Amino acid sequence: MPKEELIRELFEGSPKRRRLAAEDLAEYGDEETISALFRAMAEDKNGGVKEVCAESLKRIGGESVIKGAVEALKGEDPLAKALCLDILAHFGEDSIAHLSALLESPDYNDRKYALDALAAIGGGKAMEIILAMTKDPNPNVRYTATEYLADFPKDPKVTQTLKGLLQETDDPYGISTICQVIRSRKEAELLPDLSDKVRHVTDPFIKHWLYKAMVVLNGMDHLLDALENALEIRAIEDILKDIILARGEIPPEAKGFLREKGIELEERLLKEDL
Repeated sequence: MPKEELIRELFEGSPKRRRLAAEDLAEYGDEETISALFRAMAEDKNGGVKEVCAESLKRIGGESVIKGAVEALKGEDPLAKALCLDILAHFGEDSIAHLSALLESPDYNDRKYALDALAAIGGGKAMEIILAMTKDPNPNVRYTATEYLADFPKDPKVTQTLKGLLQETDDPYGISTICQVIRSRKEAELLPDLSDKVRHVTDPFIKHWLYKAMVVLNGMDHLLDALENALEIRAIEDILKDIILARGEIPPEAKGFLREKGIELEERLLKEDL
């Protein structure tokens, strides 16, 4: 079927014919075809059609496809955006050079789109840029970059970056984000830094996030302090789950604390561990 007929089918045919047209268009690598596939991927209501468009774009490849995927990240359709990230990840580090406009944009949303792409691409080059973006002036960008550090392998640069963020950050959202990443990465080297931070914090909710990271890293020297703080903010069951995550059980000193304070647990699984 001629290209023009395939493009018409892509927008006017039944779902089955649209999928077939999207698949056949992979044989054409011109700008008109690429543009049509991106448009269909953004506008078509059928997820299967969108996915075939993305696969055809990956088969076509090249700079125009990468640029199109970067631009389409700004679209509103969540599946189309996810497929664009998949396209960029497919071409790996070749995609990174085309993210500069988003990375340098004054619009923080653009910078977040770039972060999403970098996280999907992965690898050392992407990690270096994400590390740099943990210093972004906008907290949404800064903490999104921090969250994405959880996905990278063990690396002293990541550990040092998290240490610096922990020392510099005082807002609850920032601390909770940093602590969750430290927990998920099992950054045991940062236990002394967490301990130092908790001594200089007065907000019990911020302390709770710090203690959650500490007990998961097996910082059991702070167990009773963590429980006392959790009791103050009615988060005993939450901290107990972290203690079990680290120890595999509720340890005797925690059981003694619960008895001493007359605390009755509500969650069945926690009760069974007593």
